[in-house]
Amino acid sequence: MVKSQTSRVKTLPANVIEERVQSLNASKGLLVSYAGLVIQMPDMFPQIQNGTNLGAQQLIDRLLADPDSANGVPSEFLKDIADRFKDDGLEAITQPLVAGLAARARTATILTDWRTPLRALLTLIDVPAMAASIPQVATWNPANATARQLEIVSALGPFLKTSGFCADDPSVAELFGTGLKRNKSDASGAFASIRGAVRGLHTSLFQGVNGIVRSGAEPRERMLAYFYSVLRKNERRAQMQVDRATVSGDGFIYNMTEILMRFCDPFMDSSHSKVDRISQTFFRGHSKIDISKVTRICAPKEVIDGYAVSEAPPGSINFISDIFFLTLGFHHIGVSRMYVDYRRFMKDFYEMRDQYDRLKEQEAAGQLSAENRLLIKRYEAQLDKMITFRLSLESQILDPIILGHSFQFYNLVMVWLLRLVDPAQEYPRSPIKLPLPTRPSDDFAILPEYIFEDIVEFFIFVLRHSPETVASSTLDELVTFTMVFLTTPGYIKNPHLKAKLVEILFFMTLPYRGQRNDDTLGIKLNTNSMALQCLIPAIMNFYVEVENTGRHSQFYDKFNIRYNISQILKFVWTNSIHKDMVKAESQKSESFVRFANLLMNDTTYLLDEGLSKLAEIHDIEVEMDDKVAWAAQTPQYRQEREGVLSTAQRQASSYIALGNETVNMLSYLTVEIKEPFLTAEIVDRLATMLDYNLVILVGEKMSNLKVKNPEEYRFQPRILLSDIINIYLHLDSPTFIAALARDDRSYSADIFFAASRILEGRNLKSPDEIAKLARLVRKIEDVRQKEAKDEEELGEIPDEFLDPLLYTLMEDPVLLPTSNMSIDRSTIKSHLLSDTTDPFNRMPLKIGDVID
Repeated sequence: MVKSQTSRVKTLPANVIEERVQSLNASKGLLVSYAGLVIQMPDMFPQIQNGTNLGAQQLIDRLLADPDSANGVPSEFLKDIADRFKDDGLEAITQPLVAGLAARARTATILTDWRTPLRALLTLIDVPAMAASIPQVATWNPANATARQLEIVSALGPFLKTSGFCADDPSVAELFGTGLKRNKSDASGAFASIRGAVRGLHTSLFQGVNGIVRSGAEPRERMLAYFYSVLRKNERRAQMQVDRATVSGDGFIYNMTEILMRFCDPFMDSSHSKVDRISQTFFRGHSKIDISKVTRICAPKEVIDGYAVSEAPPGSINFISDIFFLTLGFHHIGVSRMYVDYRRFMKDFYEMRDQYDRLKEQEAAGQLSAENRLLIKRYEAQLDKMITFRLSLESQILDPIILGHSFQFYNLVMVWLLRLVDPAQEYPRSPIKLPLPTRPSDDFAILPEYIFEDIVEFFIFVLRHSPETVASSTLDELVTFTMVFLTTPGYIKNPHLKAKLVEILFFMTLPYRGQRNDDTLGIKLNTNSMALQCLIPAIMNFYVEVENTGRHSQFYDKFNIRYNISQILKFVWTNSIHKDMVKAESQKSESFVRFANLLMNDTTYLLDEGLSKLAEIHDIEVEMDDKVAWAAQTPQYRQEREGVLSTAQRQASSYIALGNETVNMLSYLTVEIKEPFLTAEIVDRLATMLDYNLVILVGEKMSNLKVKNPEEYRFQPRILLSDIINIYLHLDSPTFIAALARDDRSYSADIFFAASRILEGRNLKSPDEIAKLARLVRKIEDVRQKEAKDEEELGEIPDEFLDPLLYTLMEDPVLLPTSNMSIDRSTIKSHLLSDTTDPFNRMPLKIGDVID
C-alpha cells in the first residue's frame, strides 16, 4: 500500500528544487508549470512552504471546473501524468484526486450539483492508466467499514450514494408538495424530474465503472471484489425487519444494481445465445457469495453438505457469471425487497386512509368526539408523510425503463433455470420436454430459494402495477417457467412459491389500464403450446394440494389461492382445448372427486360465513339508524360496535367474493361435467349445500341480508341465485333428485316456488328454465312420497343396520380395520376426502384398507 504523499517528502535546498523542475520540464517527465501547477511525487520534491498546496491537490479545483474553460484541465495533461508515472506510483497521485472529488460528491444530492464531481471523476477514468490506478488507492474497499460506512469512506461510495429516495435524502420530498390532495400534474412533473436525473446518474456511473473494468484484468477483479463486498455486508437488507442504520441506503444499492444491469446487456439478447456461458456450478465449495445460511430450493441436508466441500470446475466462473450472480444478489437485497416493502406499506397506507375517511364521515355527520378530532389531525400529518414516501418510492421502482431492464434480466434467469433442469441441457434452443426426472440435479437443488422467490415477486409486482411494461413481450419464458414448475412435483418444495406462480397467471388474466376486458396478457395461456398442454392439470392438482401448505395460515391461504385458480379457469373455459383438458381430468375419477369435494367444502364454508357476516352488518346498521337510541349508548359501546362492523365488513367482502367464484365454477363446470358430482360420496352433501343456501337467499330471513351499499361486499344476490339454480338444472338426474329428496333439513318445495317467483319477476331465467325447475320439484316430491311409503312399510330399522355417522340405512357396509366399526362405504369415502383418518379412533386410514 502506498503511504501518504506528505509523509514521504524529503526537504531539499531551493537550488536543487529549481534544478529538478527545469530537468523535468526539459525531459517532459512531468509537466509542472502548466497554469501555475506543480505536481510532485513522493521522494522527488519537497513541499514548498509558501501557503499553497502543491501536488495533486492542485488539480481538484481544476477538474471540477468546466473542462472547456481556462481553469479546466486538458486531457493531454492527465495523459502525460499517467504515461510518466504508470507502474511508478500513479495511485499516489490518483488517491488525493479521488478523495477530493469524493468529498465534493459527499455533500451533493440528486437535487443539487451531483454532476460536477462525477464528471470530474469520469475525466480521470477516461485516461486508462488512471482508471486502472483508482482501485489501487487505500480507500478503494476498506475492509473494516460497515455497510453504511462504505457509502462515505470507500473511494466510489460518495458517487454511488446519490439517491432519489426521500428515505435517503429528505430534500427529495420537496418535489412532491404537501397535503392530502395534491395536484396530479405536479406529481407527474416530479416523477419526470426525478427519473430523468436518476437515469442520467446511472448512465454516468456505469460509464465510470465500465471504464475501470476495461482498464485491465486486475482493476476488473478489484471492482468485482468491491461489488461482492457491498453485497456481503448488506445481507441483512433482505430480512423482513432490519435496522436501516446498519445497512446501506436504498439509493446506493439501487444505483449499483442498475450498473450491474447494464453490464448484463450484452448477454440479455432475445435468443439468450450466451446463457450457456453462465456457470451452473457457481455455488460449489466456497463460492464468492455465501449461501450457507440461506434456504435452498429443494436440497436435503446431505446434498448441501456434500456440495459445500466440492469445487467448481476450473475456469467455469467467468466475468459473465460474476455479473449474473452479482445482479441476482443485488436485486435480492435491493429492488426485490422494495417490492415486498411497498406491498406492506400500501396495506398500512390504505388501512390508515380508511380509518381517516370513517372519521371524516363522522365529522360531517356531527358525531365526532373531541378525542377523534385530535386523531384526525394526527392521521392527516401521518398520511401526508406517507403520500410523499409513496410518490418517492414509485418514482423509482415504477420507472418503466428500470422495470423493462429487470424484465429482460429475469427472463434470462428463468431461461437459465429451465436449462439447468432440462435433462438435455438444450433449452432454449430446443423445447423442454415434460415430465422432468423425479429428482433434480444437485446444481439446481442447492440454489438459494430467494432466486426463485425474487422471480415470482418481480412478475407479480410488474403485472399488478405496470402490466403495460411487458405487454409487448411474448411472455413465452414466463409461461413455460410457470408450467414446468407447477406440473413437476418435488422441484419446488415451498408451496408458497408455487402459489405465487398461480398468482402470476391470475394477474395475467386481468385487464389492464386502457385495455378492453377481453384484451389481457392471459391470451398467452390460450396460445402457448405448453400452457395448452399443462395448465389445466397443473391448477386443478394444485387446488387439491393447497389444502395443506404446512403454514400456520394455511386455512386462509388456500381460499386466496383457490380464488386465483377459479379466475384462471374461468378465463380459459371458453377455449375448446382447455375445456377438453378439464373433461379429460374429470375422467380421473379419484383425483377429480377430491377436487369436487374441496370445491364443495369451500362453497359451503364461504357462503355460510359471508352471508352470516351480511346478517351481522344488517343488524348493526339497523341499530345505528336509530339515531336517538344510538346516541344514548356509551362512547365505549359505540366504539366497540363500530369495530365489530368494520371487521364484519372486511370479512364479508372477502368471503362473498370467494363464495361467488366457487358457486360460479360449479355452475359452468356442471354444464359439461356431471358424473363426478353425482358420486355417492359427493351428491348428498352437494344437495344439502344448495338447499341450505337457497333457503337463505329466498326464505323468510332473506331480509336480514339487506345492507347499505351491498356492492362494497360484492354481494350480488341475483347472480348468486341464478348460479345456484343453474347447478340444479345442470345436474337434473335420478341420482341428484334422490339426494335432494333425502334432505330433510333444508329442502322445501315452497322454497323452490319462492325462487321461481323471484327468477320470473327479475327476469333472471327464461320461461323454459323456470318450467324445467318446476318439473324438477315435481320429481323430487314424487321420490319423497315414495320413500316415505317405503319407510313406513319397512318399519323401524335395527341399529346394527344404521350408518353410525349419518343414521341412515347402510346400503354397502364395510368394516374399518382398526376401530372395527361398520359404516357405509359412501360415508367413509366422503369422510376420507377431507380427513385421512378413521373417524372413530383417528388412526390413519385409506379407502383401500376397508374390509367388505
